[in-house]
Amino acid sequence: MRYVLAVPKDEGVQPPDGRTRQARELHVLVPMEASSAAHCADGAKGPREYDWTAVQLASTAEGLERHLLIRRSTVPDEKDEKTGGLVREITYFLCHTAPGVTMAELVTAAGQQWMAEEAFQVAKGRAGLDEHEVRKRCSRYRHATVCVLAMGFLVTARSRPIPCQPLTPGHRP
Repeated sequence: MRYVLAVPKDEGVQPPDGRTRQARELHVLVPMEASSAAHCADGAKGPREYDWTAVQLASTAEGLERHLLIRRSTVPDEKDEKTGGLVREITYFLCHTAPGVTMAELVTAAGQQWMAEEAFQVAKGRAGLDEHEVRKRCSRYRHATVCVLAMGFLVTARSRPIPCQPLTPGHRP
């Protein structure tokens, strides 16, 4: 199965040498010059641009390639717990891909996560996805299903053009 999945910094990954390492250990081994700037998607304030690096991992038995995709913000925006200074935010993605996938395709796939998170936020605010007080799994699934249907209705209703009324002679807007 092909995917791009965000993983924590202590996720164990296996480089081609066969030794399991944490994602943050591989990030330290990659030189800063190996990063390339690219934007993964458009955000509320314009293109979201980051520095990206892909580290080749051991291939799977099914012939899929594995990469550790490392995203680093271009400006220091996160407070370091030890020093108290500002550091760049670093995010790790585990990628299982078909052979020959480009870095641009990996970056685009990683950027799709933001759209899914935004859709959940809208569903919570507009369709009441977070307004359940149920105790059983079946009830929670029913509530989520109704909310998703309501969200689909809202999106469909919003996407339809509003018909204009024909102007009558002598009518002034």
